Amino acid sequence: MAARPIATGSISFGLVSIPVKLFTATRSKSVSFKLLHGKDQSRIQQKIYCPVDDAIVDRSELVRGYEIEKNTFVTFTDEELKALEAKDDHMIDISEFVPLAQVDPIYFENSYHLGCEPQSARAYRLLTAAMDEMQVVALARYTMRNKEYSVIVRPYEQGLMLHTMYYSDEVVSASDVDRGKDTKIGAQELNLAKRLIKDLEQDQFDPTKFHDNYRERVVAAAQEKAEGHEVATAAPEPRKAKVIDLYDALKASLEKRGVAMAGQQDEAGEERETAHASKRRARPARAASSGSRRK
Repeated sequence: MAARPIATGSISFGLVSIPVKLFTATRSKSVSFKLLHGKDQSRIQQKIYCPVDDAIVDRSELVRGYEIEKNTFVTFTDEELKALEAKDDHMIDISEFVPLAQVDPIYFENSYHLGCEPQSARAYRLLTAAMDEMQVVALARYTMRNKEYSVIVRPYEQGLMLHTMYYSDEVVSASDVDRGKDTKIGAQELNLAKRLIKDLEQDQFDPTKFHDNYRERVVAAAQEKAEGHEVATAAPEPRKAKVIDLYDALKASLEKRGVAMAGQQDEAGEERETAHASKRRARPARAASSGSRRK
């Protein structure tokens, strides 16, 4: 079955206009559950309740309210909100090009494949090839379903992909989050961490390696229940031992993966022995100083 576009648009690139179609690029497969009445397994209904009147309210009696301060609202009619909506001109208006590495993934929201129209295929291929060779992405604005979006258009699998973006004031600042900036790390620990990362490093990202294990377990359990089988409850996994020494934990991780540690151990041993020797030399000096003060 051919994919159906969810919207149309035109990429505005200088004086060039490239008609395109938007197709959904991702869909969540997270499991969801319906709330049922435990006694008879029937679906429940949610009612709209007004605590002031102590009554169930019909949807026709509802109005939209915007909270300007706590418990203070202004109301809008559907006509007033309609007048405030962005006018959908279907233009994906490119304002600038930047390297993809300059755009932090925190800004990415939703993804859409961009397909071309038959008459725009040549211009579509030209823009795709140029952006791919220059390793840049396009920043643009696009109105979809009467909402204005900041978007990125980028090359993807020999075509173009559009991502809607969060605005800067929608990204929560990390300034109040403790991220251990003043914590000191040792050179040996850093070296071991880099070696472990290097051993786990891959040249390419392969998303097929990763599965939603929870979803798969729920689906399998639901099938067993539907067939009348009892679902076995798995024993909880034992908790991992608490890491006491970060250096030893990194060393053990590398040894478990079969990474040679001989040179690293010698170097680490020398550094630790030097530190211990320095402490031993410092003790007599402190003792002599104390003795002179007693006299």
